[in-house]
Amino acid sequence: MSRSPPRRLVIDGAPFICSVRRGPVTADPACTVLSAYGAGRRLRIRFAADPARGCLSGDAGLATGSVRTAGGQWVNLHRPAVMRALIDAGLAAADVRGDERDGWALLAVAALPADADAGSGASA
Repeated sequence: MSRSPPRRLVIDGAPFICSVRRGPVTADPACTVLSAYGAGRRLRIRFAADPARGCLSGDAGLATGSVRTAGGQWVNLHRPAVMRALIDAGLAAADVRGDERDGWALLAVAALPADADAGSGASA
């Protein structure tokens, strides 16, 4: 698995350790996971590739930590503002301890920054 160095974010006054990793090469479908741990909570946001819908992640030839939505938007999960928006949306939808959430559903409701794809290294 490919893994980025952990990043520390403060969310609602509590420190969270966040990381983005690519799922196992043998995973079917390929996936990318954004994980956040802190304040007695944990959250895994999973982006499973669905090429038939145009949702790409994992081993789909993308830069590690980039996903492409069905609408063609590239999102760089390594950006702190993107992490925070997805974690905020995920924690709002999760139980008190947290759990695993569908990343594609969270992208639809998260307040992403206008330049969510900046620095992704991907081109449409």
